[in-house]
Amino acid sequence: MAYRSGKRVSRNSGGHIRNPEKHLKTVCFVFGLSGLLLTCRPGTKERNVAARVGNTVLSRDMIDRRMAVEGYRPEQEGDYVARWVNRELLCQEARRLGFHRAEGLDLELEMIEKEFLIQRLLENTFAERIRITDEEVTAAYEAEKELFVVKADEVRLYHVLTETREEANLAYREIQAGKPFVEVARARSVDIFREQGGDMGYIAQEQVIPEVAQAAFRTPRGGLSPIFRTSQGYHILRVADRRSKGEIKPLSEVQDEVRRRIRVNKERAVYFDLLYQLQNRSKIYIAETYHASGSQASADGSGASESGHTDTE
Repeated sequence: MAYRSGKRVSRNSGGHIRNPEKHLKTVCFVFGLSGLLLTCRPGTKERNVAARVGNTVLSRDMIDRRMAVEGYRPEQEGDYVARWVNRELLCQEARRLGFHRAEGLDLELEMIEKEFLIQRLLENTFAERIRITDEEVTAAYEAEKELFVVKADEVRLYHVLTETREEANLAYREIQAGKPFVEVARARSVDIFREQGGDMGYIAQEQVIPEVAQAAFRTPRGGLSPIFRTSQGYHILRVADRRSKGEIKPLSEVQDEVRRRIRVNKERAVYFDLLYQLQNRSKIYIAETYHASGSQASADGSGASESGHTDTE
């Protein structure tokens, strides 16, 4: 790939766990005792069994639902079942060692349940009460254009990377013969932008290796670079556009970011409005001892300790 080397962060279920014992306890009880459990009880018909560990069964009927909850894609069904088996083995071992009787586990489960319920409430409330119009996006963009200033000279770059000179020559001839660059990239390139038709987006010089930067910024807008070689392979570049430091990015490029900014502000407003409504219709009591400790029972975050109807217990 043409980007500079750097660390990539990815999710890995096999990563290190800071507190393995706590993790085992939580996993076992959340998925073994709560309504979100990932296992079935014995007695499931054999033809409906996807996997079994001891007397605990994972049924075929529930795989799709559970995979969706855990963020698995349909084609990862085999991976999910294997992970379920491993996790069930760990849970059963944790039970055997008595971790299910550990002090404080009931509080952990209570917190997990509350966080789940709160998240569902907020998602539902946001979905019902938040709408973002195109007019709002345009107005927000116009009001905050300074946030979208180009910070360095950039080129809009399309890229083909091949392993051999012969493959690069073939790709180059196809492009010169009129075949769309994106089609050639999808068919011939071996870099990470292949599925995007070689589209790397807007790139500043410091974002790519020196050889690519040099070729890209020497190639005119709309032009095709010569084939050149680096340690990564053979490269062909097409410069679709150029823009200079200080220019404003167009709305078409940043509208998703503008929408996200608007949504964050609206979610915050809806969140505090919901809290305000709940406080006004609920009975809340906070002991005098905690009034000076920054307790925030008010939705405006002012630190007020009482709202709505106050019980004097």
